[in-house]
Amino acid sequence: MPDEKYAIPENPEYRARQIRKLRDSDPASATQAFNPLVASMLESVDYLYQNRAPLDENGKVPEENLPVQGGLAAQDTAPENTRLGWIDTGSGGVLKYYDEGAGAWKPVAAVWG
Repeated sequence: MPDEKYAIPENPEYRARQIRKLRDSDPASATQAFNPLVASMLESVDYLYQNRAPLDENGKVPEENLPVQGGLAAQDTAPENTRLGWIDTGSGGVLKYYDEGAGAWKPVAAVWG
């Protein structure tokens, strides 16, 4: 007869913080103590596996899977990362943002107070 395998739920949950620590007074029973513990750990591992970010060919998380990034790039050519603000040093230090709708870098409007 083949060995029985742990059943991992189709929609696992992360339950690692809810797993109770075994006590010396617990019965040394696979059914009552060890199997529920191992099953909870495996479910949590499977949840993390199913909900991890995909990796690109270089083993890195692709930019589109990262949260919105911020910051500024100061250079004379537009940065590849359109989520940054750009200080266009080739145009006298004009601050620009990337307009998704227009598909172009646009200068930030100046405000005088």
